[in-house]
Amino acid sequence: MPSSTLHSKPAIPWIPRLAFGLLLAGLLSWSGAAAYTLWLNPEVGHFTYSDAVKRRWAEEMTRQHGPKVVVFGGSSCEFAIDGERMLERFGLPCVNAGRGAGMGISVLTMAALRDCRPNDILVVALEPVLMTEPLDTPNLGIQFSMAAGHPEWIQDPLPPARPISSVEAALALRPGGYHTFTLLGKLIQRRPFYRYQPEDLRSSGWIQTPVRVPVSGPPRHSAVIPGEVRQFLRSLRDWCREHQVRLAYSIPWGYTPPAEMDVFCRENARFLLQVAEEMPVLRDPRLGAHPVREHFSDSVWHLTEEGAWLRTDELARQVREWDIWSRAELERLAVNPDRASTVP
Repeated sequence: MPSSTLHSKPAIPWIPRLAFGLLLAGLLSWSGAAAYTLWLNPEVGHFTYSDAVKRRWAEEMTRQHGPKVVVFGGSSCEFAIDGERMLERFGLPCVNAGRGAGMGISVLTMAALRDCRPNDILVVALEPVLMTEPLDTPNLGIQFSMAAGHPEWIQDPLPPARPISSVEAALALRPGGYHTFTLLGKLIQRRPFYRYQPEDLRSSGWIQTPVRVPVSGPPRHSAVIPGEVRQFLRSLRDWCREHQVRLAYSIPWGYTPPAEMDVFCRENARFLLQVAEEMPVLRDPRLGAHPVREHFSDSVWHLTEEGAWLRTDELARQVREWDIWSRAELERLAVNPDRASTVP
């Protein structure tokens, strides 16, 4: 006898439709996030704009003067080196290739190498805190590389930096939670979406800001460079040798209260001893420690105009004279930083 029980239709045919809907929603969400990151994110937009400015200046220096100086690092570099002053006062055509430290040392380096030509001088001015951390490529570095139209900076970096696949790069094109909430906060408070404005950037790639906030220092670091970072520095040295680019390191200036000068200088000298095993180190008698609070604007790394002029002039002298620390000098300073430290 046939059963009177009614059989319901199976739910399986609905699954492909649901999966398609979820996939479509995910693609639309990713597309919106990627479009925002590449074209609307104020931080990424600032860096792509400044990249175009730096590129124009680099091409102009090469075209008009031939060999030039390219200085790169994080924002400590971008705030510290006035390329126009270096050219006008010292006859050294100079490109400030500094960018946000949050990009990571691999992307910062690759972006600077783009502007190097045979017989140029490349000055590495990466912050010690970046060089004493594991070698990786943060999302900001991926986003900037893609927005600037240079995926090769992440897909074919200097070894041992890990290449970033197209899929991984695509997944990184999204704003993080911190960015989203801070942006909403600025929108509610009617504040600028990004602290630095196009008018803050000078033609040589140097930036200044009228913003002043209390800062405390010094910018401490472990003073120990990981093996993978040292290998990266060797790859950079080999690249420079192959492309006939002269290479040196210059330690950035960080605000250091007078009471902490000796400790911080010893720490920096120990750090520089390791750098000196991979490349020449320019002789900065301050050892990266600067005690004048008024020479810093909105960060322990960001020099004001007056501080930047002082830093620019001292770097120009060191480059022109090719004034390099000896290993014996750094070993002595790592124990007793009498600091060559009589510098004001």
